[in-house]
Amino acid sequence: MSLREGAETIVDQCLKIQDDESVVVVNDSNNQELIDAILDRLDEKGIKYEYMQYEEPETAGTEPPEEVATRMKESDVFIAPTVKSISHTKARFEALESGSRGVTLPGINREVWNAALQADFERVKEITEKAMEKTREISKVRIETPKGTDLQLKVDAKNFDPDTGMVLEEGGFSNLPAGEIFTGPLNAEGKIVIEENVFGVKEDKGDIFKVENGELKEIEEAPENSRIKEKVEKVENARNIAEFGLGTNPEAYFSRNLIQDEKILGTVHIALGDNSFCFPDGHEKEVESEIHWDFVLKNPTVWFDDERVLDEGEPVFLD
Repeated sequence: MSLREGAETIVDQCLKIQDDESVVVVNDSNNQELIDAILDRLDEKGIKYEYMQYEEPETAGTEPPEEVATRMKESDVFIAPTVKSISHTKARFEALESGSRGVTLPGINREVWNAALQADFERVKEITEKAMEKTREISKVRIETPKGTDLQLKVDAKNFDPDTGMVLEEGGFSNLPAGEIFTGPLNAEGKIVIEENVFGVKEDKGDIFKVENGELKEIEEAPENSRIKEKVEKVENARNIAEFGLGTNPEAYFSRNLIQDEKILGTVHIALGDNSFCFPDGHEKEVESEIHWDFVLKNPTVWFDDERVLDEGEPVFLD
């Protein structure tokens, strides 16, 4: 399949870049064919751009080189299809504060490029806005799954954010492929049975997180070499229940690539670790950590207060 359509989605639909705007495309070591598809589309439209490549860092969230961060701030638009995410870096936030707008596509590969990135993002925006309507004035979320998750979250309706993929205004941002609403829970109680996660697939019998007072208190049935258990014991604030998200992209499907999996319409995801992007600066529940790990839950039944919004994965909020 041609890579052209995905590049058109980024340049023409999600960003609608104009020929008088300056653009910087940044990359660490991602597939050059994906990068070339973006650059070719910019060339076709007569848009001036700068391409900057740097050495892939060891971990996601590492700040890009200073010269890259500077160009992100100076440009009208930035596009970052990097292997290691810069979505939650200081460089990204400072670029938006300076008036730039942009998208990150962390870990994007050919499969995702030709799947969730092919969505009609006007439709994704419509679905996302309908989900956001259901968050008005809610104070709690409950999640149950066939695998055994039973989790209750205390939330603040003001802190829900949409990610529609449409980045048309100065200071706008999206993580592509987009399609979710998300918030940082104020508190969490219950248990989470891990199914889909950043370390691979665990179907019938996954780690069980016992959650109390907004934190992971205990991991049951973890394998001896569990990377999750190792990290939460060693990384500061890794036990924090950081995020609740609900997917709104109808073209996304399970691919074992989190950038797509967490956007699947009919799923939810819970994250551990850093929640600093979920709250205003200085919020009493803001927590910083070296990690932000999302875990996707399949076929969930979800209530916003007493209203059922997902029924075993069916998005009844669209009815």
